[in-house]
Amino acid sequence: MAQLAPLDALALLVDFLTLAANREVEAKTINQYNDDPTGEDTVTVLRRSCEVIQRITGHSKGSLGLHTAVYFYTDKGKHNKQLFLGIIALIAEKLRNNDANFFKKFTKVRPVVEDFLIENKSLIGAILQNLNKHQRVPKVKVMFDYLVDEATAGKPLTAENVIKALGQTGRIVDVRNVQTSANVSDETKSAVMIRTAIATAPKCPICKGRLEPNKSKSLEHKIDKKHHGTGDISNVELAHVYCNNSKDSLLA
Repeated sequence: MAQLAPLDALALLVDFLTLAANREVEAKTINQYNDDPTGEDTVTVLRRSCEVIQRITGHSKGSLGLHTAVYFYTDKGKHNKQLFLGIIALIAEKLRNNDANFFKKFTKVRPVVEDFLIENKSLIGAILQNLNKHQRVPKVKVMFDYLVDEATAGKPLTAENVIKALGQTGRIVDVRNVQTSANVSDETKSAVMIRTAIATAPKCPICKGRLEPNKSKSLEHKIDKKHHGTGDISNVELAHVYCNNSKDSLLA
């Protein structure tokens, strides 16, 4: 997978902190923050940012364990900062509104949403390119909210309806150049890495969404400990942390 250049990574970090730390309807830009001689405001920004990132990955109780190849990379193996920042903005909004029900809704329709994202990676990239650069992150937030709501309502997820939900009209054609040379380009290598990472990803036994065990996982008892389930290998499997901690309510 392609790596971000140092300056791009720094810019992405600033954008991430700005969005993740936001608990207002309109996020402040970095220039709108006052000097922080005591460091108190900086600690608040970092704490709020950690709350958001712990929802995305890691082993904390509420971690959704979003698979990076599914959610944050293009079909060409490139990290897409608009997809990443759009999800950051969405989760920050749900935390601000104390909307715990969103995470439950998302988990119940997660495999449907993920299948759509995987099948339409190149098309989503084309849609974002068609938007003004200042619209891209907010529209990604709208897109994910829309996908979860539509899937929750049992409606089919189609590219045409997503385009309409983002305020676009007409058709966006999904095309790519065919490589005729026998040489394998860096772009092709990255694309194969992404495709392989998605195809070989294990699935959570609770929600059926993709797992990325090297970044986020929980050990789930098939028969719960409260029902005298043991820790034997035959009774333990990998799951998303959030799914494991919310299993009773998700399966209700």
